[in-house]
Amino acid sequence: MRRVITILAVLSIVLSLGLVYLGVKARTSGISIFSSLYVINEKYFGEPADIRFWVTPEQYAIKKQAEEFKTDNEIATITKTYNWLENGYHYEEDDLVILNNGHIVLRGGADSWNLPIFTLAIKHQNNGEAWLDCEDGSFLLASLLRANGIDAWVNIGTVSINGSLYGHAWVTVNTNGKEYLLETTLGQSLSELRPVPSFYKTAVKFNEKDVIAVTGEDINQTIYPPLPPAKVQDLKNLLASQP
Repeated sequence: MRRVITILAVLSIVLSLGLVYLGVKARTSGISIFSSLYVINEKYFGEPADIRFWVTPEQYAIKKQAEEFKTDNEIATITKTYNWLENGYHYEEDDLVILNNGHIVLRGGADSWNLPIFTLAIKHQNNGEAWLDCEDGSFLLASLLRANGIDAWVNIGTVSINGSLYGHAWVTVNTNGKEYLLETTLGQSLSELRPVPSFYKTAVKFNEKDVIAVTGEDINQTIYPPLPPAKVQDLKNLLASQP
């Protein structure tokens, strides 16, 4: 199903983009927003952008949504947030279209990265249903968690499934001194926090403040085929088989 946002949502989003830009600009402490250390090419409607641009815990709509999941227990907050995203989640590859009175005014690329507020609007406008790919769900999840003070990171890298390597995105959280995986493509509730399996390989991890190059791989240059929807069940089986 094609992801469509109406022009009313666009007006809110445009205002939010200005706030996001100013926030990221301030957080770089004098570093240009287009520093080559952080630039991702062509993922935002064909334009380059700072990678931290896609994690937005300070955006008003994100903070307001996150308030619904906040508890006195960090793991309970993580679980409530994750389960809200996964309830009505459907994994699909990108096809973002923004309409004005039925006419296309903006179209994303073959692998566009959508801001959390876009993804949040999709979920709200479809009564909780959302058709997303891996990075869009991960950006929203990390933003919501960080809005509640949880040490969450978006990871961009690869996942190996039955001998095949796919480009992928996922969230990790650090709690109780350990790092845990939050895989957003499953569309199922979280039963327990589990470590990141060895078949996940992180090239870069980031949030709204920091970027960590793990493998040193240039994700602008090294392109892997995205995880196909048909492989999600295989990923579920692999995760379920982990001790």
